[in-house]
Amino acid sequence: MLALTKNLRSFIGIVVWVFAFLLAGCTTGSGGKAEKAEKVEKSEKVEKAEKAEKAEKTVVRTLPDIKSTQATAAPAARPKKPPVIPQSEAVPPPSVPSAPIRSGCKVRKDSVEWVHISGACKNGYAHGQGRARSVDGHRSYVGMFVDGAFSGEGDYDWGNGVRYTGRFLTSRRNGSGTLVYPDRRKYAGQFKDNVYHGEGTYNDTDGAQYAGQFQSGNYHGAGTYTWPNGDVYVGRFKVNQMDGMGSHARVNGDRYVGAFENNEMNGEGVYTWPNGEAYSGRFRNDKMSGEGTYTYTNGMKYSGAFKDGKKHGAGVLTTESGEIRQQWRDGEKIAEDPPYGASGSNTIDPR
Repeated sequence: MLALTKNLRSFIGIVVWVFAFLLAGCTTGSGGKAEKAEKVEKSEKVEKAEKAEKAEKTVVRTLPDIKSTQATAAPAARPKKPPVIPQSEAVPPPSVPSAPIRSGCKVRKDSVEWVHISGACKNGYAHGQGRARSVDGHRSYVGMFVDGAFSGEGDYDWGNGVRYTGRFLTSRRNGSGTLVYPDRRKYAGQFKDNVYHGEGTYNDTDGAQYAGQFQSGNYHGAGTYTWPNGDVYVGRFKVNQMDGMGSHARVNGDRYVGAFENNEMNGEGVYTWPNGEAYSGRFRNDKMSGEGTYTYTNGMKYSGAFKDGKKHGAGVLTTESGEIRQQWRDGEKIAEDPPYGASGSNTIDPR
């Protein structure tokens, strides 16, 4: 009886161990299948996300921002008003007054008193070819006289490095002539009543040059201004300022063709950069402002509103995939619609 009880206990122990083993195996198998299903599901999600991202990149292309190097900065220098002719008051008196020259032939006064040195006279006044000098001894004149006045071709020397050679009429510079200064400034062209008037060329001390039309001593009309650094403006001037239609080419390759006002790009124009990018549209105070189109080197175009050199307001970006409507504020994109013309329901109407 005791042996039977011991055998029964052994049998029951074996059954319990087998049952526990089978239960553990079932649990392990079930977990493996769940883990495998989870991995498959994650793989499918990643693949779908990658496909969606790739499709989005293919359809929508982000518009590159306008870099600061593309700003339409103002020219480095501006045309300057030609200098006035030095007056006699700026000339210091001689240390020893010149001895007066007595002459029965008179020379008419301009800004200083003159005495006749040599030449013919008529009715008591210098007439024809002759010479004269100022009473203070600094200035000299050699040339033609008419009734005591400088008239015709002559050479007028201020005695301080300023010298004029050209036409006179009643002691005033009128007609063609050349005026040179001791600091390398020079004007060659037409004069009227002592000022630059008509066609002429003015060279400044720093190497800048203006060639074109003058009026009452100012750059006025059609002309060409060249800066010392090589930048060139060709177009209209108004009282020493770029005003009207013209073109401004810079040595760095930038170029603007269009309207100017008060020395700045104002109105309709086209600005191109050396890298091939271009802006065509409205300008204000040397900046892109108003409606315009910006073309990028990759072929994309943005057409819309600009303000102070930045995209501002509604616009349309045109890409190879279609058109994208955008909203901008001070150069920052704040909204964008799905592209038109891409694969899907939004297609460009061929009409």
